[in-house]
Amino acid sequence: MGSFMDDFGENVSGAAKDVGEKAKELGECAKLYAYIKAEEVKIQEQYYKLGKKYYSLFQSQAADELIAYVNSINTSNEKIAAYKEELAKNTNKTGND
Repeated sequence: MGSFMDDFGENVSGAAKDVGEKAKELGECAKLYAYIKAEEVKIQEQYYKLGKKYYSLFQSQAADELIAYVNSINTSNEKIAAYKEELAKNTNKTGND
């Protein structure tokens, strides 16, 4: 009977050790995924800054393959300006009543 209990204890102990090791491995993987995601976010931020800087420096002389992007930004800026103007008119109307 003692042998059965000893074997049972060793099996439980071994299983617990395996579970612990797997949990540690999963924790390491999760940490690495988080590091990867953080670096991807940094890259996206740099792409944004690069694009914004390029636009501010070269919008009037953009390379042919980038003109469509510049034009799209210009169109959106014009729409924003029109929306802001309309908003100001509406705000003045409601503020003067």
